[in-house]
Amino acid sequence: MLTSTEQQEQKLFQFTKDLNLEPDKNYIRKNEDGSLYLPISHVQILLDQIFLGQWSFETVSTSFGRKWARGSGIIEVVHPITGEKIRRGGDAAIILTGNLRTDSPRLEAMVLLSCAKKFGKVFGRDLNRAKDDEPLPTVRIEKTDITTEEKRMKVLIEECDDLRELESYKLLIPPALKKQYQSKCIQLLKN
Repeated sequence: MLTSTEQQEQKLFQFTKDLNLEPDKNYIRKNEDGSLYLPISHVQILLDQIFLGQWSFETVSTSFGRKWARGSGIIEVVHPITGEKIRRGGDAAIILTGNLRTDSPRLEAMVLLSCAKKFGKVFGRDLNRAKDDEPLPTVRIEKTDITTEEKRMKVLIEECDDLRELESYKLLIPPALKKQYQSKCIQLLKN
């Protein structure tokens, strides 16, 4: 006969084992780039079932460029056996379509998926592991013509309409464009 501590350990072991089962193949979807994912609705149902509805999600930060958005968040669950709160963070980035009605929820869903994956394979943790574990490619950095780079930065400064995005260029600005950069900062501050 097992002691209560041994029974608790057995339950915890089984719970962890269940979290690391392969996801149901009927729900696995494929993106255009070939990467695999689980739909957000399925992941939310799994969270409800596994954590007995005792979970919450919060988007902690977002940042936007002209064509992209990035967010990070935290999911908190109550362990169904121990009753302890467990938090996992995650982040994601998306390419904007220009439709705020769909872009914002899509970013939130991608962040939630990123957080949930950290609980185990059943949430899709290893769906793209073979690709993720491949060695990073060797990047050859070629010297660029200084005038080409200055032209590119000049266009970025001219077209920028967001102060946060403009500030992200600060360390890349060549000395010849410092005045243009400062003028654009002042212009965006006034708007």
